Amino acid sequence: MFGKSKVKVLTRKQIKEICLAFKCQKNEFVARKFEDGFLVSIRSKEYRVKFSEGFSPKIVYAKEVKRVSKK
Repeated sequence: MFGKSKVKVLTRKQIKEICLAFKCQKNEFVARKFEDGFLVSIRSKEYRVKFSEGFSPKIVYAKEVKRVSKK
């Protein structure tokens, strides 16, 4: 009643791909939808990640982005 509805951002296969690429566990990162891809935060760094289309998504773009602190 008062809790948030949990909306899945990533599929299980996308989560698995992130874990393989960044050598982490599925509870060690946070992903948010960002423009046409995702913003993945892991180990105090943020990466912009894009996946291929299709049944078995693969990471086609992963680049570290600088964090902008709010003042």
